[in-house]
Amino acid sequence: MKRNQRLLTACAAILATALAAVSCAPEGALEQVPREQLFTLSYGVLEDQLDLFRSSSAAAPAKTRLAMRDGIFFVTNGSSGKVLSFSSFGDLLSLVFDPERNPEPLSLEALDQGETGTGRVARRYPLAAPGEIAVGANGILYVEDRLPAERRLVDEDIGVPLDYVVLRFSREGSFLDFLGQEGLGGTPFPYIDGIYPVEGGGCMVVSMTKDGWLVFSFDADGALLSSVRIRRSTLPQPEGERLFANLEKIVADPDGEGAWLKIDYYRELVEKDTMAGSGVAYAGSRLYLMDLERAAYSESIELPSVEYEDDEPGSVPPIHELVGIDADGRIYLSATGLDGSFTVSVLDRDSRRPKRYVLPIELDELEYATFNLSSEGILSALLATRFEARVVWWRFDKAFAPTQK
Repeated sequence: MKRNQRLLTACAAILATALAAVSCAPEGALEQVPREQLFTLSYGVLEDQLDLFRSSSAAAPAKTRLAMRDGIFFVTNGSSGKVLSFSSFGDLLSLVFDPERNPEPLSLEALDQGETGTGRVARRYPLAAPGEIAVGANGILYVEDRLPAERRLVDEDIGVPLDYVVLRFSREGSFLDFLGQEGLGGTPFPYIDGIYPVEGGGCMVVSMTKDGWLVFSFDADGALLSSVRIRRSTLPQPEGERLFANLEKIVADPDGEGAWLKIDYYRELVEKDTMAGSGVAYAGSRLYLMDLERAAYSESIELPSVEYEDDEPGSVPPIHELVGIDADGRIYLSATGLDGSFTVSVLDRDSRRPKRYVLPIELDELEYATFNLSSEGILSALLATRFEARVVWWRFDKAFAPTQK
């Protein structure tokens, strides 16, 4: 979805309603999964509110991210320095907040880390810039945060600052420890592009460097299982024609043993008269499954092209973006059409046949948007208008459930 809303191919793209999307698509090509609006969040500084739009335009916008497990929603809000959890009805269940930037909560008992409390509580913790978040099967929260300037390092070999860690909290907000590159208490990470839960309660962390990516895998106890460096210059190439490779996203395989890389390929365009390069053209996309233990690719899948009607000669065709992989191995791809319609294609790994679904999203809901795919196949989103943030989901798990006879 992850710089950030990878589910949106362009922040300025106009996303139409389901009716408009269906009218622009080939007849019979689109299916529907009902959108369910669960609750809304207002903007402000209170414990159950978000700060989305007060950040200075001169600085990089702080992340707000969403994760869902077992019907509980976890939200990081970087601008305010807090981590919130909600029921599917919008009840605030727990809060971790930076006391320097937030008032004392009114509806929850505020405790320092280590203090005991009962029921719904809020815990103080000096959060700097909480961002990416994942929830392990054991209930552990994995939360990206940035170190203060005096604790940041620089890796001379890869030429990037090391200033991010992954904090581990209990589901109720009690601080446990933090992960670095070697595991518990390790060296800080470079910029974190994603955190993903994996089977058994562990997580996978994807970091970016100047020449590529670093992929770290940890077990539920925080021990490092594998560390792989992927260079841009060595990305896999399809057989035959030499193409330019652009890695769009890396996500975890839910079993924890692999990582999926989605790579888009482009070929150089050459003027016939001068034989000089005149640009590049999209040539296709592939998914590669990397075995993290062996740091080797074990599977490759050619992705279907986005179906669209080209009404404007010379227009750039839309390209699928990788949303994620569910526990049954289904691959979720999103696309924004030339007409602004937003669709998700779900590809069965065995049959390689995709099903296309239209997702109704209104234009005014795109002041800010972030998405999360659960292992069961539930696609959740936080969609922000100027006046409120809406938490919604699409139950793909029901769409693929076996039919009862």
